[in-house]
Amino acid sequence: MAGVMSDLSFSVRGSALCVPLGLGLLLLAQPARALPQADKTLSTLHVHEQPRAASPGQAGDHSATPGAGHAAAAWTADACLAMVGEDPFGARDYAQDWLHHGGDRAARHCHALALIELGDEQTAAQELDDLVTKEPFSGPDSSASVRAIMAVEAVDAWLAAGMPQNAVRVADYALAIRPGDEALSVAKARALLELNNPQAVVAELGALVAHTPTAGAEAYVLLASAERRCGQLDKAREHVARALARAPENPAALLEEGIIREQVGDAVGARTDWQRVLDLAPDGHEADLARQDLAVLAADPDAADAESP
Repeated sequence: MAGVMSDLSFSVRGSALCVPLGLGLLLLAQPARALPQADKTLSTLHVHEQPRAASPGQAGDHSATPGAGHAAAAWTADACLAMVGEDPFGARDYAQDWLHHGGDRAARHCHALALIELGDEQTAAQELDDLVTKEPFSGPDSSASVRAIMAVEAVDAWLAAGMPQNAVRVADYALAIRPGDEALSVAKARALLELNNPQAVVAELGALVAHTPTAGAEAYVLLASAERRCGQLDKAREHVARALARAPENPAALLEEGIIREQVGDAVGARTDWQRVLDLAPDGHEADLARQDLAVLAADPDAADAESP
């Protein structure tokens, strides 16, 4: 069956050999510009609120946006970031006004996230990259931990802009100041898979899970995907099982388990996994791939014979 499955866009298939396959990321769950949504960013990074002389009002209230007559202290990261998901144009304008009145790293960060929402991933990626790598570093938004979070955002933005080499570079820089950071290692692994370098992913994430056995499901799914693409199916099965032990209803883990099962000749198990993906997240990117895989499976007479009673 492994030879029957097609190499689908963004579906990390490939032969049993560890060779470049021209494939996309396994875990890009969103189409086109696959970036974390602004509300996810807010939950991850609560940027330090600046002192303020007057409240800017509700985030979506443009009448409350500070004007030229206001002191710079009137702008806050919370107000700007709260606009990103609902009103990215407003967030962009707010951040630009803030920058014109003394705003610095927090304003630039909000501006970059607004640009992501507006579809300008390359400009946003460069702005985030600069926040991570270029001096001066000052204030609470310059700590290694905050810059690591911004580096993950930069990786995702570079990937959405189609520049995985830049994604790897900024991830490596951030790992130098934040060694062993799980989110950074996982982000780098996504970029390495985009560059069709599963060997490097096996090395990167193999070391991570060896030192961090409590690593999350995404690390194990990416590791399993890379091992499968290198022909290490036994290890891939072990690691995708660990991912599912952590997150039994994770669509990416179920999609990957189905791919592995198909490659070892378990068409029934593969079909079960892919159908489960459709049940759990019918509108997700993994569901699109699962539908394609099920269609290929249904068209394969060998698979049909294997499933016959």
